[in-house]
Amino acid sequence: MDLFHHKNECEECHEKFGSYDELVHHARDVHKHHVAKCADCGKLFLHEKDRLHHAKEEKERKVDARRHKL
Repeated sequence: MDLFHHKNECEECHEKFGSYDELVHHARDVHKHHVAKCADCGKLFLHEKDRLHHAKEEKERKVDARRHKL
């Protein structure tokens, strides 16, 4: 069951949040929803797939930054 289907709205209690980060903290603290954490920057995600997407984007940014230094 996806408790967080609508953007920045908790489907469990229908509370709305101004940002995704606020929703993640609400999910973790109020509903004890497990969150995924980026090992590099510490950012929290509701789903592992979102963390993986973030990690891929971060890796691509680092590679691009190294290319531009050459």
